[in-house]
Amino acid sequence: MEYMVHLFNAGGAVMYPLIFFMLGSWTIMFERIRAYRKIQDEISTLKVCIQNVNRDWSQLVFKIHQEDVELLVFIDSIVESTYNLEGLENRLHDVVAYMDGRLKRGLHWLNMMVTMAPLLGLLGTVVGMIRSFAAVGSDIGAPTVITGGVSEALIATGTGLTVAIIALAFYSWCSAKVNDHIAALEQNLGSIIDIYNRSQMK
Repeated sequence: MEYMVHLFNAGGAVMYPLIFFMLGSWTIMFERIRAYRKIQDEISTLKVCIQNVNRDWSQLVFKIHQEDVELLVFIDSIVESTYNLEGLENRLHDVVAYMDGRLKRGLHWLNMMVTMAPLLGLLGTVVGMIRSFAAVGSDIGAPTVITGGVSEALIATGTGLTVAIIALAFYSWCSAKVNDHIAALEQNLGSIIDIYNRSQMK
């Protein structure tokens, strides 16, 4: 622990925003894990509703109306007010946009951290090297100051890269989850359209 504190102090002022970015990326990751599990359960509930209605539109509307989860509450207002196929398709596009917003919530901050963390590390490197070169002409304590400046530069760079790599890994995982959930949702929404078509053909 003392060594970590020493590294933090040796890294200079840029360590404060870098640690903030590190904590922020972990917070976003844990929040997104919970959110994606909830959304996956909601999509699974929608899938069960679709599978258990025997392609009967009125049964589907009734099943969806009975479910008290966020996604199905949103869809409920759509299926109950459907008058034609074109209107249903347009409104179901709104469901995809709504879910896309839920899935990507907070990811722009994670993307910002991926970009800014290496730049902050580079800034710490520049500041540390400036300190080192400024001490070259000093008579007293120059080796210590130079070593401290180089140490600050390396620690800041390493921390910036570490934060960026971790945030990038989180961001890539979240992006994959967004694509998977959107694909599953679109498949279920396609089934809703099929059921509505069949009900109109009777």
